[in-house]
Amino acid sequence: MGNRKLELAFIDKDGKVYPLDEVTREELAKGLGKIAKETAKRLQLSKDQR
Repeated sequence: MGNRKLELAFIDKDGKVYPLDEVTREELAKGLGKIAKETAKRLQLSKDQR
């Protein structure tokens, strides 16, 4: 992996990148909600495969 500096950002459907400090609170809440749902789904799949 090396010494990469990673940053959280949102990417819209057109591929435009929006750093977290450039999104509204509503956009941030919606995006984090999607991340939480996807994380829960993947954790459940992982648990089911054990």
